[in-house]
Amino acid sequence: MAGQSPRITAEMIREIDWSQIDRRTEEGWWHLYPFGERFLDAQLSHRPWMDKQIDLDFFFPYYGFRFNYTFLFHEGFIAFSNPWFIQPPYTFPNPHWPKKPDPAIIAAFMADQQMQHVGDTRISNVWYRILERPSNLIGYNNLQTDLRPRDMEPPGGISQPQGVFSYKDPRYYRTYRGRQLKTEEGRLEDPEMLDQITHDIRHSMVGARGWKADYAMIVTWERMSYGGAPKVTRLDQYEQAKRWQNTYQLVIATDEIRSYVMLNYAHINWTSSTMSGSLTRGRGGKQSALVGFNGGNGTGWYEMPFSADGDSYKLVRFGSSQIAGRWLARVDEYIQYGGCNNDSRGSLKLSQEYGNMLGGFALNVSGPCFRLTDVPKLQFDELTVDCERIDMIFVRCVIPVNRVFRTGLVDLRLSVDGGKNYAWWTKFYVLQPGLAQRRVNLINDVRQPHNNWHAWEAENLTVHWEWENITSNPNTQVDIALYGYWEDVEGHSFKQIGYIARRHPNNGAYTFTPRTMQTDFEADIDAWRFYRGGVVQVRVADMILEDRGDIMHWSEPIPFGWFFHKRWEYEWGREWPLRLCQEWFDWDGRRENFIMELEPNVPCPCTLSQAQLDFGRFTAHPECDMSGDHSCTRTQGALHCVISSAAVWTGAGQMCCYDYEGWLMFSDDFEFNDQYLRFYSAGVPYRAHPFGSYPYKRPPYVPTMSNFYNDLLPYDFCCKWAGHCEFFFWRRQTSTCQEYRPPVIGYIYGENHFTTYDGTRFSFHGKGYYVLSMMKSPRHDLMIQGRMEQPADTIWEEPVKASILTGIAARDNGSSVVQVFARKDFRRWRYKTDVYVDGVRIFFDMPWQKIHTFQGVTVRVPPRNMNQSEIEIMFATGVGLKIEEARGLLNIIVALPASYNQTSKMAWHPTETPSLLSIFDETTTQWIDPALFSPYGACAYTYRTVGLLGTYNQNPNDDFTTPECGILHSASNQRQLFYEFGERWRLDLLPNIGSLFQPEHRPLYDPLSFADPFYEPVFDPWLQSNYSHFESLVFSRDEVRVMCQGVPSCEYDYLMSGRRELALETLDSERKFEQFKKKGEVRLKSCGPLMKNPGVIKFPPGNNYLDGVTVSFMCKPEYFLHGDQQRTCINGTWSPGWWVWCRDRSEETALKWMTGILSSVAILLALIAIFVFCILTGKQRQAEHIRRQKIIETLKKSPEFMQRSLLTPNTPPQQRETIIYPKSTEDFRDRSQISNFASPRVRFVNPYPQRVVHLGGGEGVDFAFNEASV
Repeated sequence: MAGQSPRITAEMIREIDWSQIDRRTEEGWWHLYPFGERFLDAQLSHRPWMDKQIDLDFFFPYYGFRFNYTFLFHEGFIAFSNPWFIQPPYTFPNPHWPKKPDPAIIAAFMADQQMQHVGDTRISNVWYRILERPSNLIGYNNLQTDLRPRDMEPPGGISQPQGVFSYKDPRYYRTYRGRQLKTEEGRLEDPEMLDQITHDIRHSMVGARGWKADYAMIVTWERMSYGGAPKVTRLDQYEQAKRWQNTYQLVIATDEIRSYVMLNYAHINWTSSTMSGSLTRGRGGKQSALVGFNGGNGTGWYEMPFSADGDSYKLVRFGSSQIAGRWLARVDEYIQYGGCNNDSRGSLKLSQEYGNMLGGFALNVSGPCFRLTDVPKLQFDELTVDCERIDMIFVRCVIPVNRVFRTGLVDLRLSVDGGKNYAWWTKFYVLQPGLAQRRVNLINDVRQPHNNWHAWEAENLTVHWEWENITSNPNTQVDIALYGYWEDVEGHSFKQIGYIARRHPNNGAYTFTPRTMQTDFEADIDAWRFYRGGVVQVRVADMILEDRGDIMHWSEPIPFGWFFHKRWEYEWGREWPLRLCQEWFDWDGRRENFIMELEPNVPCPCTLSQAQLDFGRFTAHPECDMSGDHSCTRTQGALHCVISSAAVWTGAGQMCCYDYEGWLMFSDDFEFNDQYLRFYSAGVPYRAHPFGSYPYKRPPYVPTMSNFYNDLLPYDFCCKWAGHCEFFFWRRQTSTCQEYRPPVIGYIYGENHFTTYDGTRFSFHGKGYYVLSMMKSPRHDLMIQGRMEQPADTIWEEPVKASILTGIAARDNGSSVVQVFARKDFRRWRYKTDVYVDGVRIFFDMPWQKIHTFQGVTVRVPPRNMNQSEIEIMFATGVGLKIEEARGLLNIIVALPASYNQTSKMAWHPTETPSLLSIFDETTTQWIDPALFSPYGACAYTYRTVGLLGTYNQNPNDDFTTPECGILHSASNQRQLFYEFGERWRLDLLPNIGSLFQPEHRPLYDPLSFADPFYEPVFDPWLQSNYSHFESLVFSRDEVRVMCQGVPSCEYDYLMSGRRELALETLDSERKFEQFKKKGEVRLKSCGPLMKNPGVIKFPPGNNYLDGVTVSFMCKPEYFLHGDQQRTCINGTWSPGWWVWCRDRSEETALKWMTGILSSVAILLALIAIFVFCILTGKQRQAEHIRRQKIIETLKKSPEFMQRSLLTPNTPPQQRETIIYPKSTEDFRDRSQISNFASPRVRFVNPYPQRVVHLGGGEGVDFAFNEASV
């Protein structure tokens, strides 16, 4: 009977050689995968409730857990733990857990059922087999390779071997290119079957592209009868008996990362068992068979359609795929329903959950089952696009280019009636281009640095792209195009400006020479004037409907010097780089001064320690991160750079870089030569923040592109191309740290040990939801809440009477709500935490998923952290949370900026109404009624930050402030602290404060470990009453004292949990935090940078301009020093002195010679001038004397004078005068000479003979003559 497919009859049922028969042929069950003896399946024992443990030899991720074994049951399910025998009705998750087991199960058709016999011949079977690929094929990730011609194979020639076995061929042993595969009953290597499973799942579920089944297990329940079914004793009743049997199949497939489950139903003739109350032929009863997934340990239950309903037989008639009777789901992390359904509304499934802001990507969307007459339309944020129906499962929607200019979560809604109703919805995350997945890689030649995409003189450039994902058609050609970006203060443009190549084979690589590129006559002829940078696009040349690829991929932004430099040189000459730099310099100088807003609000931290502590206001720069990408292309010499986590209202952002000594690098220390850029380039402020900001769609708020155009391109123009980086640094001067005020931090670690903002330490071991920190004011609305529960039992299986922090929920100023939960034991193999933002689960395990921006908050995971064990939450107000998962608990650091200090901005004053208090807000200059903001009376007027993390006001005495504003003394005992302070902050007791935790996302584990009204923790584990005999079998208390070194928190955790590793974690966390707080919270006084001119050498070389530091300056050997050689920073001000500058030695010598020559000439000219002056003065005096003599001679010859002596006997001789009055002026022979003193009086003073007598005139003219001659 080999190769035959006979109809099975009662007469021949005992004689059939089933090893030659495909058991699917009798009933035509072709949508089931092959099963039975012919395909080397193993059988499960026919005795009921005789399960079998199967070792899978691979890891199967399921509901966050990971299993390498399973239990197989007749009752239509597989389990990953051994459940107790239970009878219907079944309830999942088990409400009695943890007292009773809650197994992790996959129920294909879970009901009491049994093997059916016809006479003494068993016709029922449970078959199973495990499939795996040969080890050399595991990890291969594309099924299209073998369809490609040889000349289109990817670089390296990697391809999948093609099998020669067909399931239509009766041969047992399959070979792949001559290699015999391993075969044994129930376990075999079968790549062909795994390829078929992969194909079926990929074409029935969106999001499965790129996944491949490396392992699978196929379980088939054949002709199973319901429990309590009557026996069939005669062989001639075979035809009648098989009509009431159920045949179905379960397939689990995985690559050990993603897991899928396929349920195939052939015949479903009964729905419940007699034990379930079935009355006739397996129908009716209290509960029909269950179909679904239970996560186990209280995790959750997901129910498939028709589960536990009386119409379970419809599982055959319908399906979630295009094949009736086939249902699919993805099950690794959470249950994602696969395929489509016939509901009128529901959630959508997308082929990708992230997309580039530039657009152009295609989305395969599934949700409803699409009919031929449907008119699908997709609303993408504010866009509405038409979609094309691919098949019943998918529609294809292409997001247009240059239409989506924003980032973060956006709403997607789908209509199937042409846009009348959008009843299907989901969320989609738009990535900024700078952080999006690099599907087009621009390769720089490391052997020839000038062959660089950022260099204008490049000779050969290479571009690579993901050829497997851009299209599913192996014969498709691609175009490689250039898209340029330009913006001004009013708008922006993003358009195609040319081609690199057209209709190039899709082989994933292209190398070209820019200088030999042909002119594109279809491009914009004036593009060179505006578009000086942009991106490279690789797209499918001819799009077809059946293509399920991405269609289009983008590169990172790059300058276009290599593309336009010929035209720029033709238009502007050989100095075109300097022309570009100066144009930008002039244009940027005419714009608003963004630093005026940026510097007061976000100054740079002075040291790297401060920058790391201020994780609320700053985050690591994606391109210069000491724990990630450390290329630092534009910040050479930096160990680490940070950027402000949010932009100011102008769209600007701050960037600060630190050298290997931890000091802030300043642009003023830059040396003005092009070689200096190789090892020193400081961080600069950005006119446009790289992450963008609201409203996103206009400059300078466009994510990535505005920053590229305004801040990155000028660096290439001025520094890299023109060699005049001084122009760039004049416009982008590094922020000083003189106005920087570090934040204050609080800490929760270990088994709920607290360090408040003001430094008070205590422990609190409550269970439930608590307020960790909150503030309600006109400026701030902060709320941080925590979930506390008991940890796992001790290793001697006793409950731990303490608690740990397992969940955080936070919001500030109307931002998105961020929730973080620690995952439980055995669920931390891949992810340590679960993160939800506004109810949407967010993952960070891919390089392009490390930074997510939402409304008012940014969430980041370090680049090298793939398990989400370290999470940073940065609110736009500057509040930051750093969360670290450690063995199932969360260690939390909260950083608050100075504006959250109760004394920083607020004051209070009694109003005219004695019963009220008003608050004066300095930001609004208004008096405000505190009742509008807080229900807590007197505490309102201070606007204090309160909660379990204490009151932030630099006063540790009031850290234990209750919601009613009562203050508990810090020296209170632990019991009083627990009941009178900690428990007061339980959310259950604060009805005016809502919970941020969303019920649908709160993990439900052991309810008693979370809420117990009779719970009281252990306050002092050293008491003899808290001693356990079993602990002495594990450790001694002396060992605890020695290991913990006298640290109380470490001792408490060791004694309570019994786990040494947990105590060491607590000890290490406390010490790290102390150092962290000590280094980062200290406010440093800085004097700011000293101007450094060309040739100046500063010592020490570290850029330390802090208080008490003396900076020495010297010049290079070819320079001479000018100015004060040493300056000291004193209390934030430099000591008096002149700025240091250096002059070139040859210039200095020339100036000295010139100074000497000019000085000599000046002295000689001065001597000559003095000599000439003396000669001229002598001649003038001589002429004057002659003139006066003539006047005196004239007076002597006049006879008409009257002389009167005024001498008296008592008058001293030196005071005697003689006054002469002329009778008439006519007696003067030269009247013109005497006219100058024609006064009524002429005075002659002559006390002694032979002395000179002065003659005074009415016009003030004096004449001198000798009286003896008168």
